[in-house]
Amino acid sequence: MSTAMEDPSNAVHLWRSTPWSWMRPDETEPTSVRMVLHPVDETGEANLASGSPDLFPVVVDGPETSLPDVDDIARHTLANLDATPMRLDLKGDLETVVNVDLCAAGHVAVGRLHIACHGRAVVHLHMSGDAGWCGLHLTGQVANGCSLSVIVTDELPLESRVVRCDDWRVGRDATFETGTLSVGGFRRKSDLRHHLDATGAAVRIGLAVHGQGKRHDDHHVEIHHHKGHTTSQLVANVACGGRSRSVGTGRLVIDVGADGTDAGQVFRNLLLSQGARADAIPELEVLADDVSAAHGAASASIDNDQLHYLMSRGLDLDEASAMIVEGFLADAFRPLAASEARRTLRDRLTVHLDCARIT
Repeated sequence: MSTAMEDPSNAVHLWRSTPWSWMRPDETEPTSVRMVLHPVDETGEANLASGSPDLFPVVVDGPETSLPDVDDIARHTLANLDATPMRLDLKGDLETVVNVDLCAAGHVAVGRLHIACHGRAVVHLHMSGDAGWCGLHLTGQVANGCSLSVIVTDELPLESRVVRCDDWRVGRDATFETGTLSVGGFRRKSDLRHHLDATGAAVRIGLAVHGQGKRHDDHHVEIHHHKGHTTSQLVANVACGGRSRSVGTGRLVIDVGADGTDAGQVFRNLLLSQGARADAIPELEVLADDVSAAHGAASASIDNDQLHYLMSRGLDLDEASAMIVEGFLADAFRPLAASEARRTLRDRLTVHLDCARIT
C-alpha cells in the first residue's frame, strides 16, 4: 500500500507548472455543486439528494467518511469547503448509462462525490454552470470482479478556474476505466490518482484536451500498481491553439514484488499555432523486476501531407484542419472498452468543435 504521507518532492512537482496561488479559491462563502440524475421523472428532474430508487438502482446513503491519506493542499481545501459530500452506490449490471449533471453555480462551487461499484456500470458526469471557481473531488471503489466506466465532460465557462482531484481503488479482477474531455475553464488543474490493489486489476484512461485562446490546462495522472499481474494504459491527446498551454504528467509506480505488471502511457501533443505550448512529462518508478512498462511522448504540428490529401478531396483548409483535430482528440478514447462511453465522449467532442468553429 502507499505511504501515509505524500512524498514532499511529489507535492512540489505537482504544483510546479500551476502554482496553488493561481488555483486557490477566493475568500467567498462556497456553494455546493448540485447533482442531478437522469432519466428525469414527471417533475422534470431527479435530484439525488432525495433519492430516486424507482428510476435507477442507485442509492444515496451518505458520504465516503475517510479522506485519502495524503497531505495534499487541494484535497484538504475541498474537504474543508464542502460540508455535504455525495455518494452513489451502483449495484448489479446496469444496461443504460447513468447520466449525472454536476451543476456548479455561484462564485465558488465545491462538490465531492464517492462512487462505489458492486457490478457493472457506465457513469457520465457532465459539469455545467456559471461558477467562477469550481472544485471537484471524485473518489471511488471498484469491488472484486466488477467493472466501472466513468466519463467526465464539461461545459463550464472559459472564464472559470477548475480544480479536480480523483482517488480510485480497484480490487481483484476488477476493471476501472475513465475518459475525460477537457474543454471548459480558463485555468484548470487536475490531479488524478489510481490504485490497483489486487491481482488481476486493470485501469484504462483516455484524456483529450482542447486548448483555445489563453487556456491553461494541467493534468497530473498517477497510476500505482501495488500488486503483480495487473495492467494499466494511459492515452493523453492534446490539441493546443492560440496562446494556450497544456502540461501533462504521468507518474507510473510499480511496487516491490508487483511482478507480471503490464503498464504503458503515451502523451501526444498537436500544436495548432505558433503561440501554443504543450509539455508532456511521463515518469516511471519501477521497483519490481519482471514487468513490462512503456512510455512515450511526442509533439508536432498538423501534417502537411494529411492536409493535402483531404484538400484534394474537396475540403478547404479550415475543414481539413478541423477533421484532423477531431480525429486526433477522439483517438484518446480508444483504450475505453465500453462502447457507450466512447460514443458519448465523441458526440460531446463533435458538438464542442462545431460550436468552437462557429464562434
